[in-house]
Amino acid sequence: MAFTVQTDTTALEFILALNKGMSKQKAKDLLKNSHFTCDGVAAKLLPSTPLAQGQSIEIFKGRAVTVANVHPSRSGPVVIKHEDESLLIAVKPAGVLSCNDRTQPGVAFTKVLQDYLTTRERRKIYVWIVHRLDREVEGLLLFAKTEEIQQRLKDDWKQTKKQYLALVEGKPNPPSGTIESWLRDTPSHKVEVHKVEVEGSVFAKTEYKTLKSIGAYRLLEITLHTGKKNQIRAHLESIGCPIVGDRKYGADDSVVRQVRLVASSLELTNPVTGKIVAVRYEPKASFYAPSKHQDERYK
Repeated sequence: MAFTVQTDTTALEFILALNKGMSKQKAKDLLKNSHFTCDGVAAKLLPSTPLAQGQSIEIFKGRAVTVANVHPSRSGPVVIKHEDESLLIAVKPAGVLSCNDRTQPGVAFTKVLQDYLTTRERRKIYVWIVHRLDREVEGLLLFAKTEEIQQRLKDDWKQTKKQYLALVEGKPNPPSGTIESWLRDTPSHKVEVHKVEVEGSVFAKTEYKTLKSIGAYRLLEITLHTGKKNQIRAHLESIGCPIVGDRKYGADDSVVRQVRLVASSLELTNPVTGKIVAVRYEPKASFYAPSKHQDERYK
């Protein structure tokens, strides 16, 4: 249930006001043992955490938090979709690196997330990234709260169900299918697709399903069976259906567009609790309506 903060206060006073007659110690225990969202975003509330009039606070007693669909923005770049004691799933915006890369300039999302958590918790916080998304790609990114949990999640990565949404040019034939090929990186950092194994190549498998037509484009649901560099982008170009905005992999380049590829779904087993964690993310409406006449500003 969501509650509206009636006046500027602290988290402790807010809990006491909601629960008439509750002792301060019980209120502190509730803050310690519950999860919260603040205006739809997962938040850690300490007794002294300030709350502003009009904020919406939702309380999840003793449960992990999976929040409703919220989108990152320049003023609020961190959106946490799920958080529990072991792991965290956040939405990486398009145009941002997943983690530090010596070959590419820019602040990485991992650093942005750690700074956000450090401010929230009022102590230095570290997270360990489990996988990466291309800089151009928006969507769900998984982090562990300890190095040990990171390794356990990586060890189980093949059992993690990973799905994407892709808005593509052309019309896949057949409408649904599986692409299997060998991928090889090149000095230009564009991945080549080969029908047979060649020196330096790795096997990749991508499953796709056409969901619907949107104007001149097709919306595809993508399931990854392997996770290689630029795999989805290279595979879709190889069947004549480049992702809208992906000029590197054959898309129309008459204007600059955000690449219409989003990591939309993660389903995994929490390695500590054994519980299933299933999170979905729906992109903004603008994802489905690429600009036709002017450059898009998304970085």
